[in-house]
Amino acid sequence: MGHVEPGGAAAEDKSDVWGLWARLKTYFPTWSLLPSSFYTPGAWGYMGVDFISGFRRNRSTGQAFELLAGVDDRTFDAVSALANLNARRQDQMLRAVIIAYLTIPVSIIAILAEVAGDSLLSFVRENWETSIQFGVAVTFGPLAYYLSHWRSRQIVSVLDLIRIERGQSPYTALELRSE
Repeated sequence: MGHVEPGGAAAEDKSDVWGLWARLKTYFPTWSLLPSSFYTPGAWGYMGVDFISGFRRNRSTGQAFELLAGVDDRTFDAVSALANLNARRQDQMLRAVIIAYLTIPVSIIAILAEVAGDSLLSFVRENWETSIQFGVAVTFGPLAYYLSHWRSRQIVSVLDLIRIERGQSPYTALELRSE
């Protein structure tokens, strides 16, 4: 793949796509997922059979619709492809973090508990602050990646809603690669 110099029509399209992507992702901050799960229409929509109507009424969904309202199909498809690529990368990272932060430490602790259970309990009692810090790190590291992964899938879902309402074809080749 070669480097494309700025200034041509392709560069203008590219900057529009990246600019739209940059603005779109600001509507879905990872930090707000937990608090918003108590008050958004989409969160309350997880009761019953219809998980879409409440999701459509979320503020972030409305902002995404407004942002992409005047965008041509080709640019929209490019933003959607970026979102899907991002979601696949998020999935890869989440899996790696789960293995690194949870599976390996839990396996080591299980082996230590089996081999030297009394020594492990003594260590935890004598170093309870360090043990708690370790537990928090092992818990919050994967949780942060999980929340980010959830948001990346949420962006893809919002783009699916937009695509449906625009009457566009449901998938591009890049989007079909996952799942």
